[in-house]
Amino acid sequence: MGSCHLLHLPLGECITTFNLEDAVCNHDFFMMAPNSWIPSTKTLHRPSILIQVHDIQNVSLGDEKAILKQMGRMLMISEGDESYVREFQNMHLEAKKKGFGRLFHSSRLFEDVVKSILLCNCKIIPKTDYNGHIFLF
Repeated sequence: MGSCHLLHLPLGECITTFNLEDAVCNHDFFMMAPNSWIPSTKTLHRPSILIQVHDIQNVSLGDEKAILKQMGRMLMISEGDESYVREFQNMHLEAKKKGFGRLFHSSRLFEDVVKSILLCNCKIIPKTDYNGHIFLF
């Protein structure tokens, strides 16, 4: 059976407002591959992009930092993110009551861009105006 390497992601200023279930399950992104949310244990599984963490005994400090940085991005855990969450929740008290304010991201911006394009259902269709100029919409 493979081993597992446990990493600790400090919440910092987010300690009073962060809730894993609210942060992950606020939109349906958590249901998209490669994420796997287990409701009974409120656990998020996602393969690491940097390294294979299973079946190894030691993870380098550099890899740990990179993985934690990815997780911080996914869960919006940073001082800057926290200020945006608090500002939003102060403007929308109902959102604060329901724990809204964090958007579950992918670990890399590229994945978020691809998901956004696919979710927008946008089509790029060349159009020409009466003068023969081509425009992409």
